Amino acid sequence: MDKTRTIVNICGKEYVMAGFESEEYIHRVAIYVDRKMSELKSQYVSLNLSTLAVLTAVNIADDLLKLQDKHEILNGEFAQLVEEVKSLRADAYAEKESRRSNVSHLNKQGKGALFEGYK
Repeated sequence: MDKTRTIVNICGKEYVMAGFESEEYIHRVAIYVDRKMSELKSQYVSLNLSTLAVLTAVNIADDLLKLQDKHEILNGEFAQLVEEVKSLRADAYAEKESRRSNVSHLNKQGKGALFEGYK
């Protein structure tokens, strides 16, 4: 797969970005970084570009770690739900087999009672 090269604008500067993702994806990433930098720049007007970039990286890393924690929690909850569904399916199957066995037993009893009436 060929690398995609595109020009993006982050914090008023143009950068040539290259990657194996689509051009649209690279632009989405650049827009996300630009917005994060703009948010921080509006809060901390006197920051130079390199400090702003580091602060932005720290904020993005914080967002990522929080999302990873949430993802881990949701995966755990999902695994519990999968196990619960498996257990419920096993219970339902056992109940179905029990009822099937009871019906079979009742059918045998019913046929026996029917034939006893003809003796």
